[in-house]
Amino acid sequence: MEDYPWVNDLRLRAAFGEVGNNAGVDYYAYQALYELDKNGGNTALMKQSLDASDIKWETTRTFDLGLEGSLFDKRLNFMLGWFDKQSVDLLFKVKLPLSAGSWSHQDDSGEYNMTKYQNIGSISNRGFELSLNGDIIRTKNLTWSLGTEATILRNKIKCLPNDNAEMPNGNIRRFAVGKSIYEFYTYHFEGVDQLTGRSLYTLDPDQRENANRAGELVTINGVDYTSDTAYGKRDWAGTALPNIYGSFNTNLRYKNFTFSALFTWSLGGKMFDGSYRSLMSTNSASSASNNHKDVLKSWRQAPDGMTENDPNRIDPNGIPSIDFNRSQKSNDTSDRWLTSNNYFVIKNVNLSYTLPKRWTNAAGMESASINASVENLLSLSARTGMNPQYSFNGDYENTYVTARVFNLGVTINF
Repeated sequence: MEDYPWVNDLRLRAAFGEVGNNAGVDYYAYQALYELDKNGGNTALMKQSLDASDIKWETTRTFDLGLEGSLFDKRLNFMLGWFDKQSVDLLFKVKLPLSAGSWSHQDDSGEYNMTKYQNIGSISNRGFELSLNGDIIRTKNLTWSLGTEATILRNKIKCLPNDNAEMPNGNIRRFAVGKSIYEFYTYHFEGVDQLTGRSLYTLDPDQRENANRAGELVTINGVDYTSDTAYGKRDWAGTALPNIYGSFNTNLRYKNFTFSALFTWSLGGKMFDGSYRSLMSTNSASSASNNHKDVLKSWRQAPDGMTENDPNRIDPNGIPSIDFNRSQKSNDTSDRWLTSNNYFVIKNVNLSYTLPKRWTNAAGMESASINASVENLLSLSARTGMNPQYSFNGDYENTYVTARVFNLGVTINF
């Protein structure tokens, strides 16, 4: 490398490792579990999950390859890496069909399915990592550095037990070979019928007659829709995984003052905003409940001049009428509640001042500094109040956004 004096350090690294894991399951995951409840006014044991005596530990095999180094008198440091993490015999709580039985309380997703832990096959997590940081200015009294990190991750199911191509996994997901475990699989919201104010969904062709008998079949300009997801068709609707995510930071020092900031961001991916869904629903005409301000945009009447064959009869961005008799059907689980998971967060800002040596020495101190900082100064997301950093798998519950915290401190060393 003598012919390349601008290269200070350069190395190629490679690593392979294998580890077992069972932390993703409960202590008694292999046993059939019951819950105390009431049935007909009498004490009862309600089955919550089936036994899974055949489950075993997950095995994760990781291969990592990277190139890293320092350039230009160590002004620029970089790392470019590729990783492949294969998870074999992955443990998941699989939701079983209603024919397996159901238990009395809803789970986190609002469903009553019986569950069972299973080793569902193998999953691949592959991606690239990039890290850059360098000094833009480097003098005696002034230094300014910038840094950034970015990750691209792709997740794919490679195989399922018993050579199955697909397996059910609740109302918004499905396990399928070649798909991601973070991919959504749910009903498609076509829009709001501007003549009736009802939500319309893509119809399952096999359910056309049933929908017609139930009065939930709607035909518009020769195309059949349904106003009840019970007769709807589920399909793939995007993934919770971002296309790319990362952070960048800056550090500025001028004499005894130091300023630093950290920003995090994510682009691509979706979140199922169940909190927003609950705030857009009404379940009773007599009891009060909180609602989102968007209910004020709900359908009230057909637009002037709207006809049955109007090409704009379906409003894809519409909000159905406030009708508690049809609230469940109009606001049922569908891709209507999938929201962009893009975000930008000012994670940390810090300003500090180090007292001159002559002051601290005169006071008998080795050093002293004053610092002020704020965490989570600003969060920008697709919907105000939504916390896109809450969950990596795209689920969202009733939680507050990350708290904004102010700090003021003095550090003294003797």
